[in-house]
Amino acid sequence: MATVIDVGNPIEVREAVLRVVNEQLGPDVAQAFMGQYAGTGDFTAEKYDRPPRDFEEITARVKEAGERLRARRGLT
Repeated sequence: MATVIDVGNPIEVREAVLRVVNEQLGPDVAQAFMGQYAGTGDFTAEKYDRPPRDFEEITARVKEAGERLRARRGLT
């Protein structure tokens, strides 16, 4: 069932976007994403504080996100 949001309500839109980013890409990315738009934090400095990720890890996370999406849509 799709979630209905009031696109005229910026708080509701921001919460919905944050929920999707967090579910699909994880809390680290969600925090960095919101930091860019909330005007808090220094993303450029913070990205160097995170442990480095190699290509295999990134590829695995993208595949996992795709599998979760397919499962939610009943395509598995």
